[in-house]
Amino acid sequence: MIDWIGHWGPGILAGLLIGLGCGWFVFKRRRPGRDGAANPDDDQHGRSRATVLHALARAARILFSAEGNDEVMPSALAVLGEAVDADRVYVFENHRDPDSGELLASMRYEWCGEGVSAEIDNPDMQAMSYDGLLPNWRPIFEARQPVAGLVEDMQPAERDLLRPQGILSILVVPIFLDGAFWGLIGFDDCSSRRTWGQAEVDALEVASGTIGGAIRSMRAEEELRRLVSTDSLTGVSSRRAFIEQARESLERASRRGEPVSLMIMDLDHFKSINDNHGHPAGDQALVRFAQLCQQILRDDDIIGRTGGEEFAVVLHGAGQAQARRLAESLRRHVESSRIDTAAGSFRLSVSIGVAMPAEGERSLNRLLKRADDALYTAKRAGRNRVETADQLS
Repeated sequence: MIDWIGHWGPGILAGLLIGLGCGWFVFKRRRPGRDGAANPDDDQHGRSRATVLHALARAARILFSAEGNDEVMPSALAVLGEAVDADRVYVFENHRDPDSGELLASMRYEWCGEGVSAEIDNPDMQAMSYDGLLPNWRPIFEARQPVAGLVEDMQPAERDLLRPQGILSILVVPIFLDGAFWGLIGFDDCSSRRTWGQAEVDALEVASGTIGGAIRSMRAEEELRRLVSTDSLTGVSSRRAFIEQARESLERASRRGEPVSLMIMDLDHFKSINDNHGHPAGDQALVRFAQLCQQILRDDDIIGRTGGEEFAVVLHGAGQAQARRLAESLRRHVESSRIDTAAGSFRLSVSIGVAMPAEGERSLNRLLKRADDALYTAKRAGRNRVETADQLS
């Protein structure tokens, strides 16, 4: 138990225990005994309590052992869907229209049984308007209540949305995170006009809590990874993340026999910017420089901030000549740009060292050293220039 707490964290473990504790009191689809009589632990429309409890435990294990990887969500939904004989299970996330502020919902995860068509790539399942498509359901969800029933018995707006998806019966449960209406988890029956029993509704409300706890954990871990891997000032990769990405890029290029180059860049006279205009202006210069770099660099190039005013770039597929041309384009772009701050306007310049690994070389440290030596040469030669290392040195 102590190992679980350390691995999952107390919040995750608490959510799991609450989910399983609540699950003990619910049960699902019923199976008759050998003599045709009902098992005492079964509901008229549900499986045995033990079956559902086992499914909830399996889904929770899948979700909470994933270390923030949301790719496992469909596997967890499959476990829940198979436990209640659903044909399709999905999760919608709420969000606001950036212009009107209208509440919308978009499908984020989905599992489908055999022979059931997926809807996650259906444009109609993205940015769905509650007021336009689910006008009767929103107040129910906001009151923390589920919706369950036959599609043929529903109001026209909801019926018109669900029928084209082949849904005959549906159960939708709201997901709340930190007291706010976050989204929905839905269970479709496309093969029978099924009546959802109260025991089934109760059980899947427990499942919604488990899903909500998992999503909270995933989002927290995603944010933590983002903070660790991103430079908080400029938004480019942090030094640690850049080094990891550069090492992977170098090894991949070596295996495939593809060219790759490295640039190290240092803003010229940066100390004088801080001294003459103040540190806020210096920070603004760093942010602007990162933006200028991204305007010139290609989509698959990797840029990171490796020091105070030092940045580095991995240029995928670029030999030494192409890398130098890109570096020169970047240098000229920076030189021609003006930085306007509250403390005054000024121009930037940058010195750049470029290096390419020798054939078959996989040592990032040696490549960094050659690029850094080339940068030092550019500095000594008067700054605001590009120097290229001899790849055989």
